[in-house]
Order: sequence, then C-alpha cells, then structure tokens
Amino acid sequence: MRALILIALAASCPAGAAELRAGVAKADLDPPIGIPMAGYGTARFAKGTLDPVQARVLALSDGHSSIAFITLDLCFTFDEKVMDRIRNDVHGAVDGVIFHASHTHSGPTYSEAPEALEHAVPRIEGAIREAAQKMTPVRIGNGWGQTYIGFNRRYVEMDGVVRMFWRNEAKVTTTFPVDPTVGVIRIDRNDGTPLAILVNYACHPVVLGPDNLDYSADYPSEMRRYVEQEMGSGAMAFFLQGAPGDINPYYDKTPLIEGAVEVMKQTGDKLGAEAVRVARSIKTSAPQNPSIQTKTVFLIVANRWNTAKLEAELRARYRTSSGIAKRLLVQNMQVPVTTLLLNLGSVDRDLAIVGFAGEPFVEFQMQLRAKSPLPNSFLLGYTNGYFAYLPTIAAAARGGYGANSTVNPTEVGTGEWMLNTGLISIYDLLGMLPEKPGKLRELVHTPQ
Repeated sequence: MRALILIALAASCPAGAAELRAGVAKADLDPPIGIPMAGYGTARFAKGTLDPVQARVLALSDGHSSIAFITLDLCFTFDEKVMDRIRNDVHGAVDGVIFHASHTHSGPTYSEAPEALEHAVPRIEGAIREAAQKMTPVRIGNGWGQTYIGFNRRYVEMDGVVRMFWRNEAKVTTTFPVDPTVGVIRIDRNDGTPLAILVNYACHPVVLGPDNLDYSADYPSEMRRYVEQEMGSGAMAFFLQGAPGDINPYYDKTPLIEGAVEVMKQTGDKLGAEAVRVARSIKTSAPQNPSIQTKTVFLIVANRWNTAKLEAELRARYRTSSGIAKRLLVQNMQVPVTTLLLNLGSVDRDLAIVGFAGEPFVEFQMQLRAKSPLPNSFLLGYTNGYFAYLPTIAAAARGGYGANSTVNPTEVGTGEWMLNTGLISIYDLLGMLPEKPGKLRELVHTPQ
C-alpha cells in the first residue's frame, strides 16, 4: 500500500466564544513585458496587458487560527520553495496560506523569469498583510446555480474510442460529463453589505488563444468585473477554478481576428450573471462559535511513465517552462491534497474545500459533492502545486490528451486516491473518525 508521508494539520479552535472575521485585498503583480507566457506549449512572449494579472487575498480568522486564501491569475501556482517562502514571511500576519491558480493561458511564466518573480512576491505578501489587518466581523452563506459556458472536450465514440473535440461553437450536447454547477460563497460585513463573493466553476480559461500576446486572466477577469459592478458596496469577487481537466469553453482559442476579446467578455458576463443571481438570493448570518481547520496530506505518487524516455518529450513540449518539465520527471512525486473546513454551526451550513495540486477531470468535483458528508463541498484544482492532469481511471484507459499523454505523469488512479484523501480529511476534521476502535455490538438471539 502506498504511504502518506506527511500530514500537516492547523489546530482547530478550542471550545469557547469565537467570531468569524474576514478581510480582502488584491495586488497587481505587474509582470514585465517580454517574458514567456504560460500555456499552449508554444514559445510566446508578452507584448502588452489586456487586464491586470492579480493576486486576490481572502483572510479568515475564527479568533484562534487564521488562514489566507490567495487566488492567482496564473496558469499554475508557484513552486514549493516560493510558496513556503511566502508562508514564512507572512507567518506573523496569518497562520497559514493556501495558493490557488485560475489556469489562465495568458499569464506570465514566473519559473522562467526570476527577476519578475522577485517583483511579484513582495506584492503578494503585502496583500496578505493588508487583508489580515482589515479583518472585520462577517456574516457568511452560500448557494448554487447553473450555467453552461463550456463542454467536455473528450468526445467518446460509440465504440469507446476518444476523439479530442477542442472547440464547440455549435454547442453540441453529446459530450459528457459536464458540470454546469456554479457555487457561490457570499461573505458580508455585519451591516449586510457584501465584502467578498467567491465563484466556483469548472472550465479552462482559454477563450483567448495562442495568438494573444497580452496578459489576461481570460473570462474570470470579466466575471469578477461584472460581479463587482452588480453587487456594489466595494465587494471583491474571487474566481475559484474547479476541476476543468476535460472541460473547454465553447469558444476555445478564439483567434483575435474573430473578436476573441469580446467573446471572452461575453463568456465571463454569462458566468457573472448567474453568480450575481445566486449571490443575491443568499441569506448570510454570523456563525456561532465558528472554527477554521486545514489539513494537507502529501501522497507518494509514482510516475506513470519511464522517466528516461519521457524527458526528451517533456522538454520539447515545455521548452519555455523547464521548471514544469523538471518537476514532472521525478520518479516518485509528493502530491499534496489540501482540505479547508469552515465549521459554521451545522452540517447544512459548514463549508469544505478540497484542493488538488493539478488538473482534475470534472467527474471528481461531481463525486466530491455526491460523497461528502457536507452538502456544501467544493473541489478546486491548481491548489498548492501542480502535477499536471489527473484523469479518472476510465479516462486513462480510453486515452486521449490529458489521459495517457506526456501531460499526465502520475500513476493511474491518482485522482481517485486524492478524492478519497480529501473525503477522509473532511470526516477527520469533523471529528467523525475516532482514534480507537469502537465497541462491537453482539447479536442477541431471542428464544422462540
């Protein structure tokens, strides 16, 4: 049986009065022009900025422990050394930091630009400290909606053969599975005005294609703008990327000459409109004795491929991102699964977030909601690291991009293992897994 090599657990708050507090802040990372852009596996160098590349921070505290949740307009999170550096630098402001990337393919590749990284890190740390300093008592609630802005790009033929189906302007509905679920978490100030609106959805941010050389967060940027405009009161919107490993927007990689920027904005507005509808329906409340708990489990995952044979292919594919290629050539990878639990007083109000360090296929987020003991459970990809695609076992057997190619080096079944690890963590943090065996119940026979 494969081993868990490390479990890191942030202490839950002790019994007694507690208060949920939150603060928000953002920083423009201001990446320089001329450095490599992430995504598409082609050599692309930024020539301008369409919309700001940002780090947005939500700081949360229960009065005993605190966490900073950071969303990044990047294709991937930073590597482990950079994340640990930031965590250490801001430790006096918060107890822990969770990093989450949107997976935009129009952001900078910081692993190839050390000077740009040194420019970005202090800005992120400053935003963390600012959000922590601004924390104020809050009310919280969540809700669910539906919208379709994408489709499953793996078209399974009747004989089981997979054909990659990258763009779907006609909105063909026979690709599956697709999860149209829009999850919304609303955090209000005590006067009822919105402080933060978190929007969870699963779809690759790739409306802008490889011909775009301007930095952009793609459709999540427009979604945030729309939500903030509609909700008002200085609310800050956050995009939480779900499990979009096999989900593309209908208008994937739209050429600039065909109006890519406008199409990207229309896509973001559609998601934003549903998020606003849901947000306005949410009734927030101040939880009694809330607690914040986090748990990260590192899994030892073997490489699926012969690393010697894989090296040349990876270096060719990621020629502008050697850091990723190097990371995926490890024979045994240490893959984190991060779970955040907000205890808000009851099962129907508690919130659970499970973060995968990679690109999970959409079925995993559907399965998490179906199997979790908490109805309000969210699965996020691109969290606290990046180990490429995480297909289901069935998808790995069928093949296709992201299922049996160079971009999924983890052994078959890793996604299922990560899902079960997240579920176990939720049960554990809820105190539902005892530390010692329970008493056996004897079967009593009643004489006839």
